[in-house]
Amino acid sequence: MSKSVQLPLFTEEIRVNEFLILIEPPKNVNDYVSILKKELKDEFGSFKSDKSKAHITVSNFLVTQKRMDDVLSKIQRRVSLFSTFEMRLQDFKIFESGNTFYIGVEPSHSYNSMINEFKALKKEVVKTAKFYSSTTPHLTIARKLDSDVFKQIRERFLEKPFYYTFDVKRLIVLTRSSAKESYEFYSYINLQN
Repeated sequence: MSKSVQLPLFTEEIRVNEFLILIEPPKNVNDYVSILKKELKDEFGSFKSDKSKAHITVSNFLVTQKRMDDVLSKIQRRVSLFSTFEMRLQDFKIFESGNTFYIGVEPSHSYNSMINEFKALKKEVVKTAKFYSSTTPHLTIARKLDSDVFKQIRERFLEKPFYYTFDVKRLIVLTRSSAKESYEFYSYINLQN
């Protein structure tokens, strides 16, 4: 009696990478957020995002390794047409779902237009189910906090003002493969000055 053999559907291994496109705030904001994260970690213990560098996520999606350069090239051509714009960080805020503590970002017309461009690019270029563009821009400080810790942070920080304005001159593109846990620098997307 012969044994049946299942042949693979694909003959080559398809490797998928994740792109993370973000806005990096100026060094003094990065330093402030790092100090704040350290203080929270010292007081409450580790939390999700305690080691991540301060950033504002613009878009996040998957793409096959084979298409990475082509996809990024198309994104760069379209997004680099945007002019430098002002971004305003304002006040400490929370997302109840996910027990997330963050600094709010006032979305500007320029930012919203860029997000709309990413949504259009999703339909034309990326074509993947896992695609995120941030319609509620924010700078995460801590997420997935324990409920008691989240309550303490909410009571301590929500009344404190925070305000900072800076110009966004470029976006940073990071990537990681499914095998790697941390992101690596891939490219910049410079905006028009």
